[in-house]
Amino acid sequence: MITPPGGLFTIIQAIMAAIDAAASLAMFTVARSAMGTVYQDTHFLRPAADEAFVIEAEALRLGKASAYVECGVTSAESGRLVARSVLDFAL
Repeated sequence: MITPPGGLFTIIQAIMAAIDAAASLAMFTVARSAMGTVYQDTHFLRPAADEAFVIEAEALRLGKASAYVECGVTSAESGRLVARSVLDFAL
């Protein structure tokens, strides 16, 4: 197992940053652009260090002032759900 400097905390930060990036890209597919992430809630469902990930993001609701995005992180190898996240964006 390869552990980066900072250990597991660094891996968790990297996954959360990747989720935020994927959700931001999902926001580019809608009519209006987002000003930034207001809220991110991520639940890690299983350990998955040393695995490649696939992150899918979908903008589900666009309001007047905010948007709601859901993301799923799955293992590229097994296809099992690793984390689930919801994000709110300011519009």
